[in-house]
Amino acid sequence: MATRRDVARLAGVSPSTVSRVLNDNGYVAEDVRKRVHAAIKELNYVPNRLARSLRMQQSRQVACITPSISNSFYLEIVAGIEETALAHDYTFSLYSLTYEKREYLEVVLSGFYDGMILLAPYEMEKIIPLKELAERLPVSLYCDRERHLELPHVYVDLRSAMRECVNHLISLGHRRIVFMGYQFSRPAQNPRYLGYRDALKAHGIELDESLTRFFPDYQDTLTCGYQTVCDLLESGLNFTAICATNDLIAVGAMRALVEHGRKVPDDVSLTGVDDLEIASLVTPTLSTIQIPKRQIGNLLMEQMLSQIHGDGGVPRTTEVGTTLVLRESVGAPKVHHQGRTIG
Repeated sequence: MATRRDVARLAGVSPSTVSRVLNDNGYVAEDVRKRVHAAIKELNYVPNRLARSLRMQQSRQVACITPSISNSFYLEIVAGIEETALAHDYTFSLYSLTYEKREYLEVVLSGFYDGMILLAPYEMEKIIPLKELAERLPVSLYCDRERHLELPHVYVDLRSAMRECVNHLISLGHRRIVFMGYQFSRPAQNPRYLGYRDALKAHGIELDESLTRFFPDYQDTLTCGYQTVCDLLESGLNFTAICATNDLIAVGAMRALVEHGRKVPDDVSLTGVDDLEIASLVTPTLSTIQIPKRQIGNLLMEQMLSQIHGDGGVPRTTEVGTTLVLRESVGAPKVHHQGRTIG
């Protein structure tokens, strides 16, 4: 098995230069760096990570906590984290942790990690104050509900994004718009709902609570979307559009509409949030709010690395923009010759 000295001998440099290249620590001329990497490749040299971790008091490993490992939205963010981590010779461990599994937190904290990335800080806040957690190790948060100004985070303004989406539906002539999303104890915890409410108010449309449906956290799934719309249709409620807070709810809703003989978008327009791969594969294709998930993962890991190395090179707060992607599931409301909209 090749050693660091073997790499140094082949590259014509000192072992300490090889160390600087491997640890990305200190100046090394570019031509020398290339010779070292070529030698590493030729010798198939694998650094002893454990020895290096003990020497540097760093594991070069980060813990990533998500509320769900089955939701492809989070998996795409994780892919971005992994991409940036591997590019900097870091690895990470992925944990699915919710309040119901809170006893696992100490298991995570007892691990030898250089930092922790939280994809659902509002869920973690139920278990431990985030400021207290940040006193134990560096943390970076993904925030799409409320900002955590005192801690490093990547933020998506979904209130503004949902406002734009509902404004578009209203501009087409929709007035009876169903909102489906997760439950909240304070309106600020659900920016998607606030954006929906903002748009209605801006156009002088009174909020009708019979058009709002809320699900417990992490139950905003295909099945919930399907069953909720089945219930709405069977109750005889009048509506011409559905604004779902994620694509899975929207796709489930689409299935229910089709089963009940409703055409999308002729009878009911439909929008989602996230722009998962499935949004462009269903028929009709789903209009949705695109969130750059892989980019968020990249930024979270860059923010974490900046904290670990203390270089201050990445802002503590980064806002990522969204895009309203219009596809086939949205159109103007259909009108009967009697003059009332279908729904």
